[in-house]
Amino acid sequence: MAKINMKGLQREIASQYSVKFKRAIVSRIKADVEKVKRQMLLEFSSHKVTQDLEGGSPSANFARGGSLFSFIGFSSGDAPTNAIRAILISSLRVSVTRVLRNEVSVDFRVDIPSMSEIESVTPLPWAPGMSWVREIETGITGLGQYLVKDSPASRSGKAIQIKGNMRSGEMGGISYMTQIIGNLIKNLTNTLDSR
Repeated sequence: MAKINMKGLQREIASQYSVKFKRAIVSRIKADVEKVKRQMLLEFSSHKVTQDLEGGSPSANFARGGSLFSFIGFSSGDAPTNAIRAILISSLRVSVTRVLRNEVSVDFRVDIPSMSEIESVTPLPWAPGMSWVREIETGITGLGQYLVKDSPASRSGKAIQIKGNMRSGEMGGISYMTQIIGNLIKNLTNTLDSR
């Protein structure tokens, strides 16, 4: 009875098919990551915070007939979500880190956007050392001084901050980018684990 050298056979097959295998698996992984990326961008665009900030006008999602855009104090014409969208598009990448010639194996790395990257491009208009994304996540004080009123003194033109309190309260924290990044990680894990 003849014996087959399984390790030798595996090395021979791997060396013949490693280039084709690498191309096929990398192509498939990149396609899977792009699919998850599209889901993430759709979730970002449809999130109530993004919609309020991109609308810039009174919103059903925001109390007191105002908008998150004017409450935060963006200037009329600002597009605060553009910087986040650019990071979400550019920072999700796949790279092959190792291909073993003696085995049919590919190691790869998927880079995802981090909260620190996002916070670095989202400064509060009136406090550059602070991130409006972080403030949305943890809660923003000052709702009591927020008065919806067209005014040339307003950055947004739609609201002003008054001295004293009209009402009590603050805007409680809203899970925004932590939710979107968390869903991205979960969806990537589920998609790539099923391969």
